[in-house]
Amino acid sequence: MKIIQTIALLFISFAVNAQLEKVALISVFGDRNLSDNPLETKIYEALMKDSSFNLVPIVNKFDKTIREVFLPQFPFPFLEKSEVVGAEGYPEIKELTRWAKNDWSTTPADDYVSIAAYGIADDNEAIAKSFEIVGNGIDGVMIAYINFNIYDAGGVGPLAKKKVYAYVNIKIFDKAGNRIFKLKERASSDKGVLSVSGIITDLDKVLPMIESASDNLLEDMVKKLPKSLNKMAKKQNPLNKKKAIQLLHLKKGSY
Repeated sequence: MKIIQTIALLFISFAVNAQLEKVALISVFGDRNLSDNPLETKIYEALMKDSSFNLVPIVNKFDKTIREVFLPQFPFPFLEKSEVVGAEGYPEIKELTRWAKNDWSTTPADDYVSIAAYGIADDNEAIAKSFEIVGNGIDGVMIAYINFNIYDAGGVGPLAKKKVYAYVNIKIFDKAGNRIFKLKERASSDKGVLSVSGIITDLDKVLPMIESASDNLLEDMVKKLPKSLNKMAKKQNPLNKKKAIQLLHLKKGSY
């Protein structure tokens, strides 16, 4: 109940800036890169390309949770998934993404296309094209992805314990390509694995750690979402109050 109230408060707070009537979730995926460090990326590249490194169940669970648990709490309707992925030309959106010729950097949820929304490098052309392809009067599109990062959780000298952070990222864009909503949360895996000089000694333990971090993340979102959205609402309030006052003056002057 608190989540519903907080999301409603958030969207009332920036309603002056953006009035959304209908939104489409156009992409849900998992990023297979396990480190932000370019040197470590090379180390884990073999794992990224390994077909046994199967993120499909994790990403599909993420997709189901987003659509069934969180989307219904927003104060505007979303198109059904079938209306999005079944739209004529939707699969071809991949050709407009940074991963057009790359099938190993991401794992999309069933039937979805991975569309980048990283902030620094967004698939702007694909995002813009999705409004045309999906249609149905949408005035906003959402991209949700989960990514992972292996980090040091303590150690001495060359010996260290590595654990995994899982991050959820939810973003909404308007027709002009402006990002009008952003949410990011993280959670850690319960267990870790030994590394020597930064190299994990047992790569078979990486996937279970990812599963653990993902499960913890989805559980934590229920607790953290109200606080995160309330914090965002407070950031929006000063600007929106000013705009609301301006609108009020304009309204009074029209009588």
